[in-house]
Amino acid sequence: MIQPCIFADEVSRNFEEAVDLCARAGVHNIELRRGIGGRSVTECTDDEVARMKEILARYESRVVCIGSPVGKCDIYDDAQCRRHVQWFDKMCRLADSFGTRIIRGFAFHNPNGQQPGAQRPDIDRLLPRMVDKLSPIVQKAEKEGVYFCLESEPTTCSGTCSEIAKIIDGLGGSPNLAVAWDIYNAAELGEDPLAEGYPKIRGRVRHLHIKPNKYKNIETVDETAVSYEQIMRLLLDDGYQGAASIEHWGSRWLMLEGARQLVELLDSIQAA
Repeated sequence: MIQPCIFADEVSRNFEEAVDLCARAGVHNIELRRGIGGRSVTECTDDEVARMKEILARYESRVVCIGSPVGKCDIYDDAQCRRHVQWFDKMCRLADSFGTRIIRGFAFHNPNGQQPGAQRPDIDRLLPRMVDKLSPIVQKAEKEGVYFCLESEPTTCSGTCSEIAKIIDGLGGSPNLAVAWDIYNAAELGEDPLAEGYPKIRGRVRHLHIKPNKYKNIETVDETAVSYEQIMRLLLDDGYQGAASIEHWGSRWLMLEGARQLVELLDSIQAA
């Protein structure tokens, strides 16, 4: 089953208000990127975690993914890379506290630039350094029984499914190194979601991000002819058990509209 989810901080920086509004829209699953006071998950305290858990329980909601920034750093900056490894230790503790095994992350900034149209990175050339910097995270994920899920994100080296597959394979194909498939993002880089993208990551997807097309709906992925319904049905046929998270719709009310559309779509294809 695919569960509807949402980035709560894009609905409100007030955590309780966000959880309340999401629950009213029929979404009780939260991707946690910012918590109490709008602070990053890298900064939240034990007391704030306890408060968030109380709020979630009040609205019969839960955190299903830790939306961490781990790995969104300069691959050539050793100090940054060490800091992100330390952050991952905290992400594992947060995952344990909230009862989830899904931690979103990245595979470094694109060394060629983060602007649209920047040349894609040479993964083969970067792979030895990636293995060196990401191996401690993968080993920690294996030890803790969590999934470190690389997001397809255009400003990073893991922008497409093809790039993510190369990185996972280069790190030995650990089952704990998985994919947070942002379907729109990969399509934005010219990768067809069904013909080119999904075959590269089949069996590795543990989380989804759902962005709208220019008409603010999920009938198609970006400007492709592929529909989110096609993708959801394919994932279900392949046994996907996870969440699909609404992200970057542009405003609080558009986020909630996205949640409504997603709930409606998932109800229609999972009704049987």
